[in-house]
Amino acid sequence: MARVRINKSLIGFIILIGVGLFAVRFSTPGRNALTPVEIWFRDILAPLQSGVTTVTRFTGTVVNNILSFKDLQAENKALRGQIERLTEENNQLEEYRQQNLRLRQLLRLEKMLGSQFELEAAEVIARDIKNWNQSLTINKGSRHGLKKGMAVITHQGLVGRISAVSENTAEVLLILDRQGAVAGLLQASRFPGVVEGTTDDSGLLQMIHLPYDAPVRENQVVVTSGLGQVIPKGLRIGYVVGIKPEPNGLMKRALIKPFADLDRLEEVMVVKAVKGGM
Repeated sequence: MARVRINKSLIGFIILIGVGLFAVRFSTPGRNALTPVEIWFRDILAPLQSGVTTVTRFTGTVVNNILSFKDLQAENKALRGQIERLTEENNQLEEYRQQNLRLRQLLRLEKMLGSQFELEAAEVIARDIKNWNQSLTINKGSRHGLKKGMAVITHQGLVGRISAVSENTAEVLLILDRQGAVAGLLQASRFPGVVEGTTDDSGLLQMIHLPYDAPVRENQVVVTSGLGQVIPKGLRIGYVVGIKPEPNGLMKRALIKPFADLDRLEEVMVVKAVKGGM
């Protein structure tokens, strides 16, 4: 029963407030002054009007924030997708740029040596990780005129020679492999020797069987001699970085750093023939 009375009182109060608001709202226009009753109602209702206005503004702000948060989530998701696409495109463009630089280097090599040698550009398509310094596979073969024994080079220098050929591929034996020995000579003194890979996995070559008094010094350039009748004469191999005497005391060997970056081979040139004969 007490609850019923409270509800009736509340309803009565709300009606009274409503009547007051109505009276204030519609009785004011056309008059220059308010009655004492209207002033009293206004003073009573002012805090209530202010509270309603505050609640209304707060509710509107919360609703707008919720709607804005959903919009921000969607916008953030779209931006993340755009960043991923741009990152992928940027990576692809960088690949194209790097390939363009390498192809330009091969083109310059062809222009430089094209008058002496018949060249064939090829792409490295496989490399054995377990035998990284021994061999690789290129995407040209007998169908392109490649044969076993042909020299393989880059714009930096000699890479190796072809050891096996299929119709569309060829295997290249790198000069770092002990089986890939080539006939070389010191460019300045024209002193000949055999250049082969070392056994210590250092990435260096060595010119072996040099007489103890052979005129070899550090930084001297070593090129192919053409004496092996396989690799053409005059291709850059590397430069001398050290000289070590042999245990017998009569001979010595020169350590050579290859000019070609044999760890990062992607495109190469195959020397198919010497124009006018070797």
